[in-house]
Amino acid sequence: MKGLLIKDFKILKGQKQFFASVLVVTFVFLMTNTSFSFVISYITVMTGMLTLTTISYDDHENGMGYLFTLPISRKGYVQEKYLFGFMTTMPVLAAASAAAFLVSRVRHIDFTAEEWTGAVLGSLLVITVMLSLLIPIELKFGTERSRVAMMVVFGGSFVVICAAVKVFEYLGIDWKIWVNRFDGLNLSVILTAFIMACGIIMAVSYLFSLRFMTKREF
Repeated sequence: MKGLLIKDFKILKGQKQFFASVLVVTFVFLMTNTSFSFVISYITVMTGMLTLTTISYDDHENGMGYLFTLPISRKGYVQEKYLFGFMTTMPVLAAASAAAFLVSRVRHIDFTAEEWTGAVLGSLLVITVMLSLLIPIELKFGTERSRVAMMVVFGGSFVVICAAVKVFEYLGIDWKIWVNRFDGLNLSVILTAFIMACGIIMAVSYLFSLRFMTKREF
């Protein structure tokens, strides 16, 4: 796994233009925008996409077929992708969160600790769900077909959510009440439930990724 991590971090060295553009956009947003929650989620999601980039590089011109002629197991490959995603997104999330909080104080913009905490947890949930969905799709369908699969998944999710909201409205069910109930919960309870939810999502995603990778032929 160490060799795979070294390989992926070397791939990141070739993404200097990507990092530069993200940093410039983030700086502009921090200096001109008042929605610091968006800034935190933006840079975290953009960094998370790098994990998918490494899979695309591995898959290019049957690269995985060559990769598995080396002493690398498919299970180890899948584990490394999730570990790599964690190692790249968590430091960026921490740095972006700290920068947003400091800039809000310098610019004298009201960005409360509660809003900051919600932005951090929300960004963490978004990146967890995103990687949990996209890594298995990328491993299952490969670089080319995964783009179509992603469009179907996200498009289908959007339709399901919109349909659910319409059904609730038709039945006279106020779904916002359930959301507002979280405001009254203790912070430790929310954090525990949040960590458990992220862990379950990642565990299920990993099992699917491992199954897809085990059955894939090169």
